[in-house]
Amino acid sequence: MSNVFNTKYIWSEEVAILSSELFYKYEFRHSYRRYMGWAFIAMAQFGVVGALKHDAYGMLILSSFLLLYWYGIRWQLRKRLAQRLFHASPLANQEVLTSFDAQGMKTDDVLTPWQEIQKVVEVANGFLFYGEQQSNFFPKNAFSSSEDRDALRRFIVNANIINEKES
Repeated sequence: MSNVFNTKYIWSEEVAILSSELFYKYEFRHSYRRYMGWAFIAMAQFGVVGALKHDAYGMLILSSFLLLYWYGIRWQLRKRLAQRLFHASPLANQEVLTSFDAQGMKTDDVLTPWQEIQKVVEVANGFLFYGEQQSNFFPKNAFSSSEDRDALRRFIVNANIINEKES
């Protein structure tokens, strides 16, 4: 194992949508908004029952719309936004090369020191990097070997970055 290793992957629409979904799900699971969402759903469901009992069809329509949004439309809107942002990006369908070493991660000759990375979350599909300026996603298939993934984990530990693992 060397002190420097590289990752390489294509920033495709599929990867962009996957990264958007992973960041969204992680942020939602670790946010107080989750509890507000649950309260919102409970009120909407009670609204449906109350509307049916008291012939309040306006409340029934509103509650039904809110439930439809929460369970069906919410992710579709987020996915459409991710697609739009992907197609506007200069990196669309480009190869992304990143090297990792003791100083940090370097993409397109831009070095992001480890000190600027606030948190790294390992998910089943890859790694979510939370930085001061931006966040990055590295799919696991971007690493040439499991040794490189282990080396990344060691760099993270040595840099005292918050490191979490999602199941």
